[in-house]
Amino acid sequence: MSAAGTPTPTGPPTRTLADLVVPRRPAGVPLADGDDHDARALLTVNGYATGRDALAGLLGSSLAVFQAAAARLLGAENARGAADALARLAHDEAAEETARVQAAFALTRLGVGDGADVLARLLALSPEASPAPLQAAGALARLGDPRGFEAVRSALGSANPVTAVVACKQLYAFVPLDGLAHDSGTARVDAFGAYARALARPEPNVAGEARAQLDALGTPPARALLAAHPAPAR
Repeated sequence: MSAAGTPTPTGPPTRTLADLVVPRRPAGVPLADGDDHDARALLTVNGYATGRDALAGLLGSSLAVFQAAAARLLGAENARGAADALARLAHDEAAEETARVQAAFALTRLGVGDGADVLARLLALSPEASPAPLQAAGALARLGDPRGFEAVRSALGSANPVTAVVACKQLYAFVPLDGLAHDSGTARVDAFGAYARALARPEPNVAGEARAQLDALGTPPARALLAAHPAPAR
């Protein structure tokens, strides 16, 4: 840890995806802060500093995973000096969509630009081809916009468990929007119905992600779902 409280890199910078280290989130990190925590931990364990200048430089990384993490942290830290660079990344159609999602979300956290519009456009992508539309749905939900709920709910039934777990990771953001209309008709957000859908999946990582979120929520509906879908005995 540096004198300023910024984590110091733990080794030489990772240059290829083959060498990427993905740290496990420790217990006790609040769900609302989890993605920001994960972004910082990812960069640190892969040898990258997380000061603002270093983060701004990583927006030009050749690896989208580092671009995305840097963009997320710049938004979290209200780094308004990076707004122009974030806008360029958010609008760069040659960039990977996951990095564009985080750059767009960062702009909304900074209160500048058209990040919400970029997120809405990214919803149109296929969640089977990229996690970006599901991540965009979660980002919009954090802004109070439920329009991506149906994409998330549908993806929980995907034949691809990776798609399903990405969808499950977005559910926490929809809990405050439960019951809101999410399209121009009568469809409404049913966050706990979506959690039940995730809990019914056979893959331990999907159901486990849902259980972890529900346990952290601790509300009566969350506890009722956990009681109805107990974890399998080990």
